[in-house]
Order: sequence, then structure tokens, then C-alpha cells
Amino acid sequence: MNRIGKALTAGIAAAVALGMTGCGGPDTSGSAASSASATTDFSGVEPAKEISFWGNHPGNSIKFETEMAKKFQEKTGIKVNIVSAGSNYDEVAQKFQTAQVGGSAGDLVVVSDATWFGTYLNGSVAPVDDIFKAAKLSTATYNQSLLDDYKYENAHYAVPYARSLLVYMYDKDAFKKAGLPQTAPTTWEQVAEYSKKLKAANAKQIPFTWASDSSYVSWGVTSLLWANGGDWSTRWDFSPMTSDKTVSALTFAQNSVKDGWAQVINGDPSTVFGSGAIAQMINSSGGISGIKGAAKFNVGVGVLPTGSAGDKDVVPSGGAGVAINAKTTPAKKLAAAMFADYLTNAENTVAFSKVTGYVPVRTDADTKSLTAGNPDFQPVIDSLQRLRPQSYARVLVPGGANTLDSSLMKILVNKADVKETMTAARTKITSDYEQNVKK
Repeated sequence: MNRIGKALTAGIAAAVALGMTGCGGPDTSGSAASSASATTDFSGVEPAKEISFWGNHPGNSIKFETEMAKKFQEKTGIKVNIVSAGSNYDEVAQKFQTAQVGGSAGDLVVVSDATWFGTYLNGSVAPVDDIFKAAKLSTATYNQSLLDDYKYENAHYAVPYARSLLVYMYDKDAFKKAGLPQTAPTTWEQVAEYSKKLKAANAKQIPFTWASDSSYVSWGVTSLLWANGGDWSTRWDFSPMTSDKTVSALTFAQNSVKDGWAQVINGDPSTVFGSGAIAQMINSSGGISGIKGAAKFNVGVGVLPTGSAGDKDVVPSGGAGVAINAKTTPAKKLAAAMFADYLTNAENTVAFSKVTGYVPVRTDADTKSLTAGNPDFQPVIDSLQRLRPQSYARVLVPGGANTLDSSLMKILVNKADVKETMTAARTKITSDYEQNVKK
């Protein structure tokens, strides 16, 4: 994504891609997930002297990863082979799973919220907690919400690496023309109020945009639901999807389009926003620098708005983590954990953030250098305190995000009945869960 510059533009696609839940369900015909959670005996085991790290180099980070591998070898004597295993998260996951059959899969692999659970179901990734402990490492300083994105049945199956989150972006010049403050709206009520004033001040500019199904609209709408007491699910309970609060929040979104203060934009909204055609949008933090570099207006960045629920934890995250191959040797598991820890330690996560625009994943990271050179990154740092792990219905059920995205298009674009549409979505997601996940 950026240097906080050009690299950011490349990373935004990867950051947003994490928001989707794969194309189709994971293959559950192979070994059971229990094989991944079997305890490994590390007694007397020394870390391997060479491992491989498979990934897609999120945020155009190949140079950074190569440098980290070199420094790690100088520090530990362990060689890390950096392998380009795909151009995106899905391709990496597919190649990793295929390679499991022949035993040639990488020892450490990049996984997103769209792919990690599929690798878990296939028994391909190991719980990292015991491996870190055996390597005398700790996960205590990872941002807990980011770490818990990979938690299932009391174990973590990855640690956070290339992580982003959603922020509120707006046209400061348009705000000034409309007589609005130079700060982002803090509530959804204000979003509606500001949007109506923006429309009155400039009828040619779209006051607010929702993403389309091609840009993972359900990712941003998740925040609207949380802010107003709704949700897609509570763990494997999908009843929140059709609750009164969820229906009310989605009706608010539908009315925003009906009333003319919001539109749905096909394709990448950040491109249209950067052209000046949109005054406000919700977007990946990874896109900040790329958008600021392209825009001919003053770009504002803020934390996502709250709503009637009064809850401030309304920020869904995205991006990828790194997982350890369940079927590699104990010695390589230890070495993989050591490199994962090194790659994401307090110093290196800040360096990675400067190169890519992803957020620091450690609570002990010194973020002053990030905000000093880029003040607009402060709302991103602030948003880290407002994270909430995404709903199972969206990121763990195979095809869940696709189902929600298409349902939202019916609601926002086709003006379909909200309750009926979400009831159908709940039925579909429940079926997909029962067929692909439920044991």
C-alpha cells in the first residue's frame, strides 16, 4: 500500500481483498481439522536451520520480506527462503493446500481472514500458541483483537502480519463549502445530516457512497450494524442477521439511497473518490496515501462513526496473518514461529507499516514515527483501540461474504424488502455452514 506512497496503492487491493470470504467453500473432504490441533512434542527439539515462507508479498513487500529474512539469518543462523506462492491470498491458499498432498508446502504461510479458516478445516495449519511457548516466545503484545481474528475453539491459528482496518474518508474542501466542520462525522446521524448539506451545496458531487458487491460492501456495512446494535451473527448463531436492530440499520442504509444523499458505486470507490466525485466514503486504511497522492483536494481521515448502540468498538479489520504448516516437522515449526515473531516484532511492524501502510500489530510498537511523518495516520492508530473481530457469518462461513454482498445489492440498488432479503441470506448462510463447517 504505501511508502506511505506508491506501495500503498498496490496494497489497498490486498487489504480490501481480506474482507471477502473466498470463492466457494473450503475442501473438507481431506483430513479433519483435529489433525491441526494435535499436540506436538517439542522435547529436545532444536529449531531447523532452514525454512520456507510462502506468501503474496502484501503491499508490494517483497523487498521488505527479503531484508527481514537476511537480518533474521544473521541473528539466528536460520535461513528463510521467501517464496512467491501466488498474486493474492486465494492463490496462495490454493497452492498451499495442493502442496500439502505431496508434502512440499511452505513452513510459514500468509493467510487472510478469507483463507485461514479453510486451511484450519483442512487440518493444514497448526495452533500457534503451543509452538510459540515451546520456542520461548509470547503472543501477549499482539493487538488482542487482531490476534483473535485467527482464534477458534480456544486456539489461535495465525498471528497478525499485514493488517488494515476501515476508516472514514472525506473531502475537506467540500465540507468547507457546505459550512461543515473540518472533521469527520462522529455518528451515523451526523453522516445523514452532513450528506444532505453537502448535496445542497454541490448537486454534482455524490455526498456519500456505499461500496458495491465487487468491493465487498458488507465489510463497511458491518460497522453500521455494530454501531446500531445489529450484526451478521454471534459466533455460529445467525439469528442476529434478521434481528430488529439489523433490519433497522439496513433500512437506514436503504433509505440513504432512496432519499438521494447516498449512492452505490460500482468498482473501486477510492478511484472515484480521488477524482473528487464523492464527498465521503468508508475505505481501507491502506488506501490513505494512495488516495491523497491522487486527489486534487484536501483529504480528511477519521474514525468510523458510532450509532444508537453507543458502542465505540465499531471498526472491522482486514488483511492477513502468518500461519504455521501443521504437517511440517517440529524443528521447522519452531523456526517458523521464530521468524513469524521476528517479522512482526515491535520494531519491524512499524517498519513494515512505513513501507506498506498496514497497521502496527503490536501494542508495544512505537507509532510516533508513523504519525509524525503522516498526521492522517493518527485516526488509524486511534481506530486500533476500537476494533472488533468480524462475524463468523461473514468471514468463516464459506461464501458468506459473497452472500451478504449480493443481498446488500438487492437492498440498496433494487430496493428489495430488507427483512425478506436477510431471511433468505440467513437461510443460505445456514445451509453453507451446515454443509461445509458443522461437525
